[in-house]
Amino acid sequence: MKAGFHQSILMTLISRALLAGLACASLSACVTPSATYTNWTPDTKPPEAEQYSDFLIGRFASLTNDPTLAAETYIRASNREPEDPVLLERAVFSTLLAGETNEAVRLARSGRFMEEDLSSLTRLTLGVAEMRDGDYDDALEYLTSRDLGPFNRIVARGVSAWAAVGEGDLDASKSYLIESLVGDDVLDGVTLYMLALVQLASGQEDQAISTFEAVWNEGMRLAIASEYYMRLVASRGDRELALKLAEQFSDDVGQNPSIEALKRQLLAGDTIIVPPLSPQVGSAISVYALASALAAETRDDVASVYFNLALSLNPDLHIARSMLGSTLEAADRDGEAIIVLNDVSRASPFYATSQGQLAWIYLKLQEGDRAVQIAKAGFEATGDRDLAIQVGDIYRSMDQYDQAFEWFDRVVTSDEAEGREEWGAYFARAVAYHELGDWDAAEADLLRAKELDPDQALVLNYLGYSWVDRGEHLEEAFDLIRDAVNLRPNSGYIVDSLGWAYYRLGQFDQAVHHLERAVELSPDDPTLNDHLGDAYWRVGRELEARFQWRHALAMEPDADQIPLIEAKLENGLDQTEPAFLAEDLQDAAIVQP
Repeated sequence: MKAGFHQSILMTLISRALLAGLACASLSACVTPSATYTNWTPDTKPPEAEQYSDFLIGRFASLTNDPTLAAETYIRASNREPEDPVLLERAVFSTLLAGETNEAVRLARSGRFMEEDLSSLTRLTLGVAEMRDGDYDDALEYLTSRDLGPFNRIVARGVSAWAAVGEGDLDASKSYLIESLVGDDVLDGVTLYMLALVQLASGQEDQAISTFEAVWNEGMRLAIASEYYMRLVASRGDRELALKLAEQFSDDVGQNPSIEALKRQLLAGDTIIVPPLSPQVGSAISVYALASALAAETRDDVASVYFNLALSLNPDLHIARSMLGSTLEAADRDGEAIIVLNDVSRASPFYATSQGQLAWIYLKLQEGDRAVQIAKAGFEATGDRDLAIQVGDIYRSMDQYDQAFEWFDRVVTSDEAEGREEWGAYFARAVAYHELGDWDAAEADLLRAKELDPDQALVLNYLGYSWVDRGEHLEEAFDLIRDAVNLRPNSGYIVDSLGWAYYRLGQFDQAVHHLERAVELSPDDPTLNDHLGDAYWRVGRELEARFQWRHALAMEPDADQIPLIEAKLENGLDQTEPAFLAEDLQDAAIVQP
């Protein structure tokens, strides 16, 4: 056996040597030139290679949210083929998306020699540029001589209406607006508000008020146009109606910095003026309003193209700058958002808003101290109540509950001194109280928040779950959590609360049902996956439980949860340990689904 073994080894070595020799021979044959050899690699690149390369890089950059690189490469490609309107359009679009509006205008103007073939956005950019420069006739030529596609056509008609105002042709202005009606409630509402502003700019105040009123009564709430409506009626002596409209706007939409500033002026008895509406200011409002409608309907940053066009018409339109910052931040273009928001003037009603936006961006970038610094400085400069709440929220997100409580308590105390009560402030202070171990105070604030607004799912969920966790008011607690789920059926966190409440009561089958739904709604949350793992274990589905725990661990949970999950993976759940409320606290009538 031993001789045979050595013989086998020897044969193997011989075989390997032969194979190696054959491989070397083959390799030699491959690298030796022959009469039939062809070099398939050209010595020089074909002239179109760089063009293809830039186009593909630009396309890839567009798909991967890098408009600056897309602009650079499309510009190079367009410069090589200056008669290609498609390449020019891509270069203009990417440049506008990157916020380089002047460069986009330069590019668009470079293609004027092929005016008949210009694409829609290039033509719109040229029209806006002429409008900005006061060349209303040229603007109309670019904006109305060709069909620009569905959305760009509406934008172009809105700008054209203001170009006609610049030309003194009110009838044409109205016609352009009427032509842009498409049967969409939001877009048509914007158009009709523009009609009211055109009437106002043309001195037709009675007609403007009638148009404002008609659009308002249809429920359309465009903040910037609504502010002009309020200012107009106040300037004509009906301050009571203006204040009523401002209050209704806040109730229907929420607080808007400009309208809140106007409300304070009305209450203080200040003289109310109507800001002048030049064609540039009016057209900027039109483009901004349509960009806002687009931003509400899309998840990408394409609306930033139109926000940038609006700002080129009126750089002081800070509501557009604030919206542009939000759009960029939502697209994870945080660095660009920071630059845009830092340009909001301290004199603007949107300064406090911009500082709050900046603070959230820095917190998202895990620069909590910088976020606190910005929000505090903004509060000190403006006294803005929302910024005070935001400082507390930032501290709370950083688990610094002592500081969070100080800011929330400041807001509640100030509100009460002014005769104001708002559920959100009480809720925020309640969470801080709870984290600091003062449940009685937290409960009082939660009950007050619930009294102020009985349909706030966050309050109902937090109070209901806290009661279940403490074994108190169980019947009412489950009612609150169910109401919260009914109000927010697609919130994974609230559905998780209902499932976890069943778990705490030992109703594990019901717990699994709701916790599975919670994980479906929020699959990337480590806490929800951890909870589902616990429920699976309690019903005997141990393999699935370990899968959920591993999944939770892979999602980087809070540091204090990691050893707990690791222990469960190692040992499972101790069946003898009371992981739920005592049986004498369970009531079958309460926990039925």
